[in-house]
Parts: sequence; C-alpha cells; structure tokens
Amino acid sequence: MRKWFAAVLLTLISALYLSAAPASAHSTVSGIYPAPDSRLAKPPEQVELTFNERLENKLYTIGVYNGKGMPVTKRQAEMDDKRRTIRLPLPALAEGSYTVTYRILSADGHPVRASYVFTVGLDTAPRMGYTSVSKLHEEHDISQNAGYWAVRLFYYTALLSTAGWVGIRLYASGLAEINRRRYRLTLRLLLAVYIAALATMGWRDFARLGEGFGSMNQPAVVLGTSIGISYLLSFLAAAAGFLALGRRKWLDAAWIVLFLGAKSLNGHAMGYAVPAVTALLDVIHMAAASVWAGVLFVFALFGWKRRREEVAPYLPHCSKAALWAIVILVSSGVINALLYSNGFSHLVETWWGKLLLAKAAAVLLVIGTGAMLRRTIKNRHYPQLTGWLTLDLALFAVILCITAVFTYLNPLAATGPLFWHENVKGVHIAAIVTPNKPGAVNQFNVSLGTGSGDKDLKKVTLRLAYTDNPDIAPIEVPLQQVGTNGSPLSLYNYNYSAEGAYLPFSGKWELEIRVRDENDDELLTSKTFYSESK
Repeated sequence: MRKWFAAVLLTLISALYLSAAPASAHSTVSGIYPAPDSRLAKPPEQVELTFNERLENKLYTIGVYNGKGMPVTKRQAEMDDKRRTIRLPLPALAEGSYTVTYRILSADGHPVRASYVFTVGLDTAPRMGYTSVSKLHEEHDISQNAGYWAVRLFYYTALLSTAGWVGIRLYASGLAEINRRRYRLTLRLLLAVYIAALATMGWRDFARLGEGFGSMNQPAVVLGTSIGISYLLSFLAAAAGFLALGRRKWLDAAWIVLFLGAKSLNGHAMGYAVPAVTALLDVIHMAAASVWAGVLFVFALFGWKRRREEVAPYLPHCSKAALWAIVILVSSGVINALLYSNGFSHLVETWWGKLLLAKAAAVLLVIGTGAMLRRTIKNRHYPQLTGWLTLDLALFAVILCITAVFTYLNPLAATGPLFWHENVKGVHIAAIVTPNKPGAVNQFNVSLGTGSGDKDLKKVTLRLAYTDNPDIAPIEVPLQQVGTNGSPLSLYNYNYSAEGAYLPFSGKWELEIRVRDENDDELLTSKTFYSESK
C-alpha cells in the first residue's frame, strides 16, 4: 500500500516541474483607456485604468508625457471607492503621440509598473513600438524563479512550524512536558528561524515595492500599506513570543491568532472585495495547517522509536487534532478558492488553478494516509506507524511546495485587454487586443522583431478562432503595416494594425499568427484568451 502511495507522490511532484510556463501575477489590467497604441480622433478627457482586484489606496501614480518627454499635467491620479480603478484628468491635448506610465500596488502586495503609447489625431502617424508589452502583462516564469520560490517555501515552513509548535500545548500539553527544556529551546530556535525567514522574504518584497518611488516613500510602504503593516506586526509578534509564550494556554492561543492574523494582511485575502471575510478564512486555514505541522514536528523531533512509551499515550489526542485540522483545511480551502477564483471559472486556464488541483490531489492522499494512521493507532500496530508518518510528512512537504508558489499567482484568468509576447525561433512576436470586448470595435496590433538579420516579411496573417463553437470558421483580421517608433533600441522592426468588430461572441478564442518571410519560411504561433463582457 505504501509503495502505491509513494508512486502517486512521485508522479505528483514530477507534474509540478514539467511543462512549466509563464504565469500571470497580480494585478492585471481589466480595462484601459485610451488603449495602448490606439489612435483617437478627439483627445481623451482622462486616462482610466481598471484592475481585476483591489488596490492599495496609496503608492499609485499615472503620468502622461508628450513627444518631448514633458508631463502634460501636474494633477495627481484619483482612485474610486471600490479601489479598482484609477483616473487622471487631462487638459486638452494637441495632436501627436503621448506616453502613459503608471504604477500601482495591489492590495495583496504585488506591484505593477508599465508604460504604453497612444496617438491623438487621425492624420498623425501612429508611433508603435511595444516597448512595454511584457510589463503590461506582467508574468513570472515558474521554472525561472526557483530562488524566490525557495525563499517563500522557507517562510511558510517556518510560519507553520512555529505556530504548530506553540499550538501543541493547547491540545496535548503533556507532550511539551516530556522534555520541557527541549520544548522551550526548540520554541526559541523556531522563533529565530522564523524571523530570519521573514526578514529574507521582506527584503525581497520591499526591494520590488520601492521601485519607481524613491527612498522618500519607504515609510509610506511600511506604514501605509497592508503588506507593510503585515511585516511590522509579524516582527512584533515574533519578538513578543520570546517573552510571552509557554506561560499560559490562553496567552499562547491569543499569540497564534495575532501571529497568523498578521500574515493574513499580506496575500490573496486583501485583494478580495470584502477582505475581512477572506482574512478570517485565511487565519482559520493557516491555523488548521499549523496543527497538522505541529503533530508531524513533534514526532520528528522527539523521535517515535526512541520515546515510544512516553509519546504513545498522546497519540489519540494528536490523531483527533490532525483529523479536525484536515477537515477544517479542506472546508476553508474550498471556500477560499471559490471566492478567489469567482466560482472556479477558468480554473484550468491559470497556473493558480492547475496548482490548486495538484494540491487537492495531494490532500486526497493525505486523507488516505490519515485513515491508515488512525487505524494503526487504534489497533496499536505501532511498528507500522513510522512508515505512515514518513509518508504523511512527505505529503506535507509537497503541499508546502505548492503553497509557496500558487499563493503568489493570480487566481483569475486575464479577461481584459490582451498583451502577449513570444519568441519563436528567434523572432519576437507581440500582440495587443484592446479593449478585448465581444461585439465591440477592438484594435488589433501585431509587432515583429526579426533581429539583426532584418529579413523581409512577405505576409503576416492574424486569425481568430472561436473555440467555444468549432463550427464557426476562423475570422481573418485584415492587418495593415504601420510605422514604427523609429528607435534603434526597439525590439520590433515590423508593426501591423487593424480595427473592427472581429470578436463577435463572448467566450474563449484562439489568436493565431502566421509569418512568412522572403524565403517562404513560415512561423506559426497561437494564444488562447477570453473575451468577456463585464
């Protein structure tokens, strides 16, 4: 039986590292006006950006610059009451090209910074360059961020192990008394390790958060944002733990709530429309996970075989606590995932959803392993306990690895403007579809960078296939070549554009680009995306 579990476990671990692909981070633009690389007959009255989740109500900016690099207004951007849209009123703009640059911080602590260009005047030549496609659609390659995922794994391991170790005194206090000196020494060591993990991840996060604002805004990052307050409270809670823990059970319980509550201020919970609800669910979920971690940590530290007679009387308590922990973990996890993903819509279309399914598979194995552990304890087949505990510990490690990655990714599939870039055999291909709304007039821009070879292109074709109904033939978008921005530093030397209602239906689409050069060599690439009415 254990060999079968081990085989499934190995398959699960392998699946996490195979076919790694870029995954969207927070936040993403769901609405943007004026659209990137758009050409307007009349000057816009304002720049408006709408995002797919709540934003921090500080540290957001929008700047608009004319062709000489001068700002067109000194006014500050404004945020709406729902904290999802920011606007910058504009003065009357003359005909010409303008650059919009913006910077926001999502409520769950992820910065987004980007720029794009729009043109005023139908007779003005558009200045296309796609200098910021990759930033407009911020991505993180799972396979190329191993260092950051390792830091997050270190942090979550320290967080749950510390809270779990403190929690042992709440449901099996006798275990802590078996060797009280070891318990206190381990507690202090865990607190020190947690502070080191928190400082490491904080250093990485604040280095990103401070980009584009300068040192004068660092106090605002710490004291004026959820992520800053989260780190501050976490450090204070850890420091207080050295003095307060291990004295009274109620004090230990209160400390765990404060400790995990501080963490809940930094994550997906803050991006939800009602953060108080998701933050509470987050605390409950982490508390249940810490109970599971505490039980495993106890047996790993005390050594089951060496202290079997001393530990055995507490096995029923630990087994019961672990059972309820798994029940609460599953329940709170399902509710949280339901809220974060808007009812599991497009679940398999995001890396967050794929990792969630992998985590669910691991939890099923945990449930099976837990059943075997409880049966072994009930029948007092203690020699078999070591193997099942080892498997349970391995599953815990797998779930921690998944958690370290998918808690950073965006639960929602991108349904706003499409910003896409891909390198196909040395040719850079980028596409922008704005505003990406079904039944409306959308703008389609394709940009190609052929590198130093400067191959002449014979034909570039853009087709849109409506995958929700295969009976509908693909729609070909009539692209017209337009001028570039003229910069020698531009990645792209060919630009094409079209405008029209070429997305007639709401749903799932596949954008296909074919490129044929002067030698009749053809490149083909495609991108699946959603066009949905808000």
